[in-house]
Amino acid sequence: MVERKQLPNIVLFVADEFRGSAVSLEGNHNSVIKTPNIDALARDGVAFTRCFTVNPVCAPSRISTFTGQYVHSSGHRSLYQLLEPHDDNLFKFLKKKGYEVISIGRNDLFTRRGMKESYTKRIRMHFPSGGMKEILSQVKTNPFSPDHKFFKSHYFGKRTEVQAKDVDYHIIQDALDYLNSNPKQPFCLYLPINFPHPPYTVEEPYFSMYDRNKVPAPIPPKLDNKPEFMELMHERCGLDKLTEEDFREILATYYGMITRADHQFGQIIQKLKEIGQYDNTALFFFADHGDYAGNYGLTEKWPNAFQDCLVNIPLVIKLPGIMPENHIIDELIQSIDIFPTILEIAQIDNDYTHFGKNLIPLIKGDLKKHRDAVFAEGGYNPREPQCFESKVEDPHNPIMGVYYEKTNLPITHPETVARSTMIRTKMWKMVIRAEGTEELYDLQYDPNEVNNLYYVDAYAKIKTELKEKMLRWYLNTSDNPHYKRQRKI
Repeated sequence: MVERKQLPNIVLFVADEFRGSAVSLEGNHNSVIKTPNIDALARDGVAFTRCFTVNPVCAPSRISTFTGQYVHSSGHRSLYQLLEPHDDNLFKFLKKKGYEVISIGRNDLFTRRGMKESYTKRIRMHFPSGGMKEILSQVKTNPFSPDHKFFKSHYFGKRTEVQAKDVDYHIIQDALDYLNSNPKQPFCLYLPINFPHPPYTVEEPYFSMYDRNKVPAPIPPKLDNKPEFMELMHERCGLDKLTEEDFREILATYYGMITRADHQFGQIIQKLKEIGQYDNTALFFFADHGDYAGNYGLTEKWPNAFQDCLVNIPLVIKLPGIMPENHIIDELIQSIDIFPTILEIAQIDNDYTHFGKNLIPLIKGDLKKHRDAVFAEGGYNPREPQCFESKVEDPHNPIMGVYYEKTNLPITHPETVARSTMIRTKMWKMVIRAEGTEELYDLQYDPNEVNNLYYVDAYAKIKTELKEKMLRWYLNTSDNPHYKRQRKI
């Protein structure tokens, strides 16, 4: 337990579609990517190289992180089942504790009414005189004609300095203004940014920062015996026409977006130091989920896909007054473990039921092992039309047209987004689906998850063992009675 003393400030910097492997930390084996500010935070704190989100889509992933619940425990399954005023969550607990809870940035978490219950204030981005209309007029749109191979790829290429004054730029400026304002303490500053979410586009110097010949080669599109959506999206988005060189172009641009996000994170760190609050601030850098960025011949993400490039996320933490035994930890952890860790440092005690595991004993070296397995789930069935993403009607829309295939395929082929669940240990990964091709990978010999072993008879025993673990996980987390004991009849 932390000592009962002054409550630390809390800064939560949350990127969107940021792969866990796309940081230059020791143990990540990525010598190309440049993330100096994330790396510096790890030297002051701790980085977890095997942190896994519990859902591969933004809203349910974020909701799970800030409630400590799995998707099947809370019912927040898609982009549309957001937190309501009655839903307990981390921000509500912090506000009740006396924190000034400030949110600046994208939502994907609360309904409007839910925000009022949990935030002290949500700062609207400070736009230029033209407001949001002017911002939208400066957004990079799809530069390719319908007959171009990149048209449906999510790749938009280099953008201008004017286009660089995007929503994230204004989020950071408003955050710096807030920190300069002598904020009430303790404060919790929540900064959910948009980068490196597709479309893949960034300005200089980030666009040309990475040599296309030196970024890692994409995992090849070996799509036989793989979930049906993979081949369908590969073909329908014209990704089957792209070469390895094209996919390296996409990845290099994605890396540029990541380094830009790292730079913006560095601005927040520098400001905390300038105002004398760095040492008294608990800092968390993480993401909601990852991105294909060319792996398996795919781009963006998919609601019931669980490759490591989608579910392995970065997590770097600095906690005041707590010295980590090691600065790099490779134990299996989950995104929902962030929730009880923050409750601990904020000295919040209640009987709220959640499924996260406090990371502080692991950070201090009091525990050597955290979890035997991690789990994720995603997708929805035809009986849940409220969960399906809104259909993009026009494939030629200059911004949203790239989502035409992704939002239309589930309507004609609902089995491609069927409810699915992943179990992952250090050695194995298995995915069970309500419909469609199921998966099993030997991660020791096939870390890129290329060869699906699920239908190979020789692996029947390991499948049975993993299914047993999954069953017991569901048994122990399948519902979540309200923690308050009230019986007024």
